[in-house]
Amino acid sequence: MTRGGAAARAVWGGGVLIVASRLPVPRKVALALGLRHLAQAAVTLRRPDGVVARWGWTADVAHSLSMLGLAAVSRRWRAAALANAAVAAAWACVARTTRERR
Repeated sequence: MTRGGAAARAVWGGGVLIVASRLPVPRKVALALGLRHLAQAAVTLRRPDGVVARWGWTADVAHSLSMLGLAAVSRRWRAAALANAAVAAAWACVARTTRERR
C-alpha cells in the first residue's frame, strides 16, 4: 500500500473511532475495528515496504468474508455486516492494487 493509501486508512480508522457510538454495531466492535485500521496504517507508514504494507490486504479480505458469514446467519446484523463487508472489500482492492503498481 502506498503512503497515501495508508494515510487514507488512518483517516478512516480515526473516523470510525470518532463515530463509534453512533454506528449500528456494538461500540467495542467499532472501536476495535477503528484501532485495527489505525495500527495497520501506522505500521505501513513506518515501513512502506514491510510485510504489513505488502500483505495487509489479506486482513481486509478475511474481514470481508467474516462479515459475509455474519450476514448469512444473523438477520439482526445483516445490513451492518453487508455494509462492512463492502467497505472491507474496497480496502482490500485499494491495498492490493496499489501494491501491484509498486
